[in-house]
Amino acid sequence: MELYQLRTFVAVAEEGNFTRAGKRVHATQPAVSAHIKALEEELGVRLFDRAPRGVELTPAGAELVQDAIEVLASANTLKARAVTLGGEVAGQVALGLCTDPAFLKATSLIDLLSERFPKLNLKLIQSPSGVILSEIRARNLDAGFVFAGNPYRDLEAIKLAEPTYSIMGAAAWGEALAKADAAALSAYTWVMPAGHSPFRELQLELFNRFGIVPARTIGADSEEVIRPLVVEGKALALVREDEVAAMLASGQAAECVLVGRHPVEVNFVYRKGDGDLPSMGALIELVRRTWEG
Repeated sequence: MELYQLRTFVAVAEEGNFTRAGKRVHATQPAVSAHIKALEEELGVRLFDRAPRGVELTPAGAELVQDAIEVLASANTLKARAVTLGGEVAGQVALGLCTDPAFLKATSLIDLLSERFPKLNLKLIQSPSGVILSEIRARNLDAGFVFAGNPYRDLEAIKLAEPTYSIMGAAAWGEALAKADAAALSAYTWVMPAGHSPFRELQLELFNRFGIVPARTIGADSEEVIRPLVVEGKALALVREDEVAAMLASGQAAECVLVGRHPVEVNFVYRKGDGDLPSMGALIELVRRTWEG
């Protein structure tokens, strides 16, 4: 039994599809099939049944998948202890950023890292939260900051903050937004977050709750794109509390009173078991210090 077979088993169990699992473990669909077949032969049980849209765990597979996750976590722990015995923390950690580095305190984190662990390097990649979660699970990222919760049992999440979000529009719309009802808000163009963003779910929930049916939408995720769309009167959009405060103080934008303010978690996420790795343990310690300070 090989660790790569167990990684493939877990990936197929969670993706329900050999092709998607192959992308996670960087293997072709035939290779994934071969890994599963070899594992089934060694274990003496069938792990998956065919399903209309892929595969699903058999009762035996459902019993064994958690054991496979624990074996992989133990293997990571073994590697971590070996590194610890070998000396100081070194190497590179690939870290996903779900929003602007300033809000995520990336500069403070880098300063602490340089001071405490000078041989540990960061590689920063900015992506939407959903992409970061997938990339961590696929081992293309080691950890990352994400909005909203963690739906995966093979990942660990540390809650860092819970900023609120408001619907904002141009300052010239202030009086109208102060008294706008669902019909009035439906007449505006709205920025619509992409499908892999937790803000899309929040915005759709708000549309449903308040009966808003936007006349037109503009797809955008980046704050650098959303901010000018709001300030220049092109659309209404969800905006984070620190930017709301700055926009209101400078008179650049107005807040939609009807919709109110809504909290969204910010989490630091990494693979289960990786917290025992020296590099990840160091990073977790510094992330906690950065956000608690």
